[in-house]
Amino acid sequence: MLNQPRKANETGGFVKTAFFEDIIKRSLRYLKAGYPVHFVGPSGVGKTSIAQYIASLLNKPVTIIRGHHELSNHDLIGHYSGFTKKEVIDNYIHSVYKTEQEVKQNWVQGQLIEAVKKGHVVIYDEFSRSRPETNNIFLSLLEEKVLPIYGKGKESFIKCHPDFTIIFTSNPDEYAGTFHTQDALLDRLITIDVDYCDKETEIEIIRQKTGVNQLQAKEIVRLVSILRSYGKETCPSLRASIMIASVAKKMNIPIISEDKHYQRLCLDVLTRPVNQIFPELSRGEVEEFILKKLVRKEKHP
Repeated sequence: MLNQPRKANETGGFVKTAFFEDIIKRSLRYLKAGYPVHFVGPSGVGKTSIAQYIASLLNKPVTIIRGHHELSNHDLIGHYSGFTKKEVIDNYIHSVYKTEQEVKQNWVQGQLIEAVKKGHVVIYDEFSRSRPETNNIFLSLLEEKVLPIYGKGKESFIKCHPDFTIIFTSNPDEYAGTFHTQDALLDRLITIDVDYCDKETEIEIIRQKTGVNQLQAKEIVRLVSILRSYGKETCPSLRASIMIASVAKKMNIPIISEDKHYQRLCLDVLTRPVNQIFPELSRGEVEEFILKKLVRKEKHP
């Protein structure tokens, strides 16, 4: 059944639930029609995991590119680096001594070359953290189906393999460390918003990824959901919930609100993200706030 969650180890670590099923089906439809998809959403919602899972369904080699502000065309396409020297000495005739030298520049191949030539699935993760001038190369790749090669002799471009597929992921523009993406590139992508999953899905993800039981996962999600409701529902992220569950499971910490070790674990994991919601509060005040929500058994508003 499509809506039946599959175990994480059956899907490469991705917990497939009804919440994600529609996103997966739509994305596969667009990719198979020849259009790149772009998952945009806050940190910790599973954009990269969805991209990797979808890539696995396409049964092609996968190339992952991580976006960052120092990424350049040298990294994507390639560049010359250093020289190779070859020397041939001919002294076959003792009275004649010949030498030949050949010096060549070394070409370092970029991450995109093999993917474009052989039709890989490329996951360009957090691409908006790369500078717009670096991402301009994707305009030709997506529109003309060619990859420009700058500076490599007579080879000025590579034709794109018909099976070449690309999936982009990014955080919203307001996130620190991101650049505003040029409209010309966004116009060539089908953008799908990925937001936080519902509580039932989050409980299932935590349960399958960490091995805690249903009630334990529900208790963690209860606390994290309450804390999220005070912000913009972007923190604490799902990663925080998984972190709490994983440590508690491995270290045999009871997931009980009154347990001192569990309280300390929650404070250590959640204080930083909650402090982002309430920057005017001291660390001690944030910890006190979290403890009140933890112990009082409040329900999500």
